[in-house]
Amino acid sequence: MTRVQVEPAPSLTLTQQSAVARLAYAIESPGAVALLCGPRGVGKTLVLTHVAASRSRAGVAALCCTTRDGVPLPADAPEGILFVDDAHLVEAGELAAMVGTWRRRSPTGGLVLAGEGRLLTLVARDERLEQAVALRAVLGPFTLAESTAALAPLLAAAREPDHQMALVRTIHEIAGGIPAEVARLASFVRDVAAAAPGGRLTPDDVEAVHRRLSPRAA
Repeated sequence: MTRVQVEPAPSLTLTQQSAVARLAYAIESPGAVALLCGPRGVGKTLVLTHVAASRSRAGVAALCCTTRDGVPLPADAPEGILFVDDAHLVEAGELAAMVGTWRRRSPTGGLVLAGEGRLLTLVARDERLEQAVALRAVLGPFTLAESTAALAPLLAAAREPDHQMALVRTIHEIAGGIPAEVARLASFVRDVAAAAPGGRLTPDDVEAVHRRLSPRAA
């Protein structure tokens, strides 16, 4: 398990702010276990970082880890709140053992597990783990309104014309509302627009950029 440093994080959407508030409230209870689920790219790590930073500012030890390099808990982990990212990558038995170890080591602390949808299945396979979970928060793709808000600075910087909303809608639909994909595609669109005469792009131009970025779209 790799330790991740807690640093200030970028701003959040309203949906992500709601997840932060719900998780922060849930882990105020001693020994609470909370889940944060959603597909790749919706901002789970971002939400964890915000919650961990808020706990740190409140004087509570907050340790952020990822399971990508294994599941053993750090031997020097202080009692407090443990935030585990990519928790869906482990097996059910390993997840239950990790939760049990942490709850014994930090009985008054808390635990937040974040991962993709498989995490819910892993938790459901262990009755004791299922009963220990106090909150299940789910992050989904951006709504069109959230994509519009996220894209406004990028499109403004690219000097997009009055058909900006058509461009936003095209980017949103191509990215399926996944925040990471929205930002990735918008960044490339901005760069292409900066090199175009007058900085003008059409939805068809956005489609063309997407086809160049993703062979699967061809």
